[in-house]
Amino acid sequence: MDSDPDTAPIRRRRFVWRRWLPRAAFESVLIVFSLVLALTLADWAERRRTAAEVAEVRTYFVQEIRANRAILQSDAILPHHRRLRSVFGAVGDDATRAEVIAAYAQIFQTGIHVPPLRDAVWRSAEAGDLLGEMPIEELFLLADIYKAQNRLDDLSSGFISGMPGVLTGLETGQGVRAAAMTPQLHLGDVVASEEALVALYDRALIALDAETVAPAATRADDVGRTTG
Repeated sequence: MDSDPDTAPIRRRRFVWRRWLPRAAFESVLIVFSLVLALTLADWAERRRTAAEVAEVRTYFVQEIRANRAILQSDAILPHHRRLRSVFGAVGDDATRAEVIAAYAQIFQTGIHVPPLRDAVWRSAEAGDLLGEMPIEELFLLADIYKAQNRLDDLSSGFISGMPGVLTGLETGQGVRAAAMTPQLHLGDVVASEEALVALYDRALIALDAETVAPAATRADDVGRTTG
């Protein structure tokens, strides 16, 4: 019995569709797989690039921290402040004006020496997104370091700005005791802050997988800013 001529085109279309459907499904899956693979590779490449940038900024942090540690440990900074603290620590509450002036002469020889600590790496990293890619423990430690550096600088600025009044009192003889006590308090705070900073530097160098370094000689431009 002959087929109905009206249904033949329909059957042919069904046959073609059935042959094409697996191929279309395969190509669709292949397209989706290709897109997923491309996105995965792009994400992998981005993560590698970010990891490389984080590793680079960690290296810069290590260099800056080592430099600041060497500055503090140089003879012009922490040892100098310890010596000045000892000088004023030997000045009693009942010291005469002449004795206090003699103690101040130790400062006036070269100055109080404000440590020129660096923070360029921190400021640069803070302006970008890389800090957020670092482990939170390292980030907190670095934040503590640069906050402590700012406090140390504020200590020195406050001491320097208050010195004219203290020296006026010493000159007139009306503020001899204040003139003796002010450097004692300041130098005590400074030495404690600098020692704490060295300890923070050592912790950071360990956390950043860098060896701590022994005190090193610094360049001429790395010694403390004098105030004398």
